[in-house]
Amino acid sequence: MRAELRSELLDRLYGRGDPAWDEWVAGRSAAERDELESVLDVYLRELDGRDAATLAGLGRALGLAERSRRHVAEGDYWARSHALVWLALLRDAPDRDLLRAHCTETPRERAAAARVLYAAGTDDCATTGVDLLLRDDPVPFSVFGVDTLYRVAERDPGPFFDRAAADFATWPPALQRQVLLVVRHLTTVVGGADLSWVVAALSSPDSSVRAAAWRALGAYGWNRRLRDAVDLEAIPDEPAPAVRADAYRALGVWGDAPALAAVEAAGTVDPDTRAQVTAAETLVAQRGPGAVPATSDSPGSADRAADATAGPADETTAAAPAAPAREAAPFDVAWAWAAEHARFDRLARDISQDRERLYDEVRG
Repeated sequence: MRAELRSELLDRLYGRGDPAWDEWVAGRSAAERDELESVLDVYLRELDGRDAATLAGLGRALGLAERSRRHVAEGDYWARSHALVWLALLRDAPDRDLLRAHCTETPRERAAAARVLYAAGTDDCATTGVDLLLRDDPVPFSVFGVDTLYRVAERDPGPFFDRAAADFATWPPALQRQVLLVVRHLTTVVGGADLSWVVAALSSPDSSVRAAAWRALGAYGWNRRLRDAVDLEAIPDEPAPAVRADAYRALGVWGDAPALAAVEAAGTVDPDTRAQVTAAETLVAQRGPGAVPATSDSPGSADRAADATAGPADETTAAAPAAPAREAAPFDVAWAWAAEHARFDRLARDISQDRERLYDEVRG
C-alpha cells in the first residue's frame, strides 16, 4: 500500500499541473489516509519551496490543518505539541489568539507556536513570535527554543531588542545567557537597536551572565557607540578569572590597537595563570609570537630583578640563604606557551600543505 501511494503521490506532485488532492483523497480508504499522513510527514520534512507548498495542499485535503487547530484548542499537552508540528510542516499559521491562549504554558509550547509563524513566513513572525517566547515571566528554553528565538529575531530584530531592553533584568540568569547568545549571532541585522542592556549585563551579579555578555560583545567591534560604553579599564577589577578570559577573547576579536592595549594592560598582570594564557594567546594571534609585550612593570618583577643582581650579603644577611636566580615573570611563561603553540600550529599547517602537494605529485 505504501509503495503504491508513494508512487501516485509523486506522480501527482511532479507529473501533472493540478495534483487534484481533494479528488484523490476522497477515494482513499481510512487505512490509506493514515498511510498518506505518514508519507506526507516524511516528505514535508525533506522538501522545501514550491514542492512543499504543493504538498501542503494534500495535508489540507486530509483534514490535517483543521484537526490540528482543534487539538490546539481542546487537546492535552501532547496533542497540542503534535498539532503544532503539523501546522509548522504545513506552513499554516492559525489565529494568533488561539496560540496565545493555549500555547504558552511551557517553553516547548512557546517555541513550537513561534516556530509555526516562522515556518509560515507570516508578517508578524517577529512581533508575535517574540511575544509568545518572552511574555509573562518566561523560563529558559531548550536548544530548539533558542534556535527559534534567533530565527524570529533575525527576521526583524526590533521586537526582540525592545523586549530585552525592557525585561532583561527580570529574567533568570539561564534565560539571560540564552538571550545573549542570540545577540551574539545577530550582528548583521541589529541596525540601531538599543544594546545598552548588553553592556549593563557586564555588571550582573552572576558571573556566567557577565561572561556571556563579553562573548556577545566580541561580535560588535564594528559598533563604535557600543564600544565606547564599555569600560575597558574595569577589566582588572572583574573578580572571576573565566570572565576576564572571555573579555580578552572579545577584545581580541575587536583586534584594533585600543582593544589590544587593554588586553596587554590587564593580561600581563592578571593574577590567574589560565587568564594570562588567554591574554597571551589573544596577543600572539593578533601580533605574532615575536611581539613580546613588556612585563617589567608587573608586580614583583622589580624585586626579583633586584634579588638576582644583589651584591655580597652584609653581616645582617650573612645567615640568609643565597637568592635564587631570577625566575621568569608569570606572563613570560604564558607568552612562551602561547607562542610555542602558535608556532606548532603554523608548522603543522605547513606540513599538511606539503603533504597534500606531495600526494598530488605522486598521484599525478
